[in-house]
Amino acid sequence: MDTSLAGRLVNFARSGIPFFVSLLLVLAAMLPYGLPKSSLAAPVLALISVYYWSVFRPELMPAGAAFLLGLMVDVLSGGPPGLNALVLILVHWAASGQRRALAGKSFAVGWLGYLLIAAGAAVVSWFFASLFHATAIESVPLIVSHAIGTAAYPLVAIFLSRMQNLIRPS
Repeated sequence: MDTSLAGRLVNFARSGIPFFVSLLLVLAAMLPYGLPKSSLAAPVLALISVYYWSVFRPELMPAGAAFLLGLMVDVLSGGPPGLNALVLILVHWAASGQRRALAGKSFAVGWLGYLLIAAGAAVVSWFFASLFHATAIESVPLIVSHAIGTAAYPLVAIFLSRMQNLIRPS
C-alpha cells in the first residue's frame, strides 16, 4: 500500500472513476441526437451503472453516490424530483445484497440479475411516478425502457469492466 501523498491522490482519483464514468454516461445520454425520446436512455444507463458497480465494486459506488447520480438524472430529465434517486438507492441495495449470488458468476447470471432488478426498478418507478401525477401513468415507456436497458446491458457492462481495469492498482 502506497502511503505517500501522490499514492493517496492516485488511489482517491481511482475511487472516483465509477461515479464520474456513470455521470458521463448520463450526460452523454442527455445530448440531443435528434432521436425521439433519446433522453430516456439516461435513467437506463444510470441504472446499469449503479447495478454493475454495486455488484462488482460496491465500495466504489456507495448509496450516497447512487443517490447523487439519481438526483442528477432527475434534474436533467425533468422527471419527478427524487424518483431516480430513490430507484437508484433501491437498485444499489438490491444489487449489493445479491453480490454473493452475482459476482464471479457467468455473464449470463449477471445479466439475469440485472434483468430482474431492473424489472423491479421499473415497477417502483411506475408506482411512484403514478403517485406523483395522481393518476396511473402509461406503462409502455417503462416497458420499452426496460427492454432497451436489457439489450444494452452487455455493451455497457463491457465498457464498465474496462473502466474497472483502470481502478486496479498496477
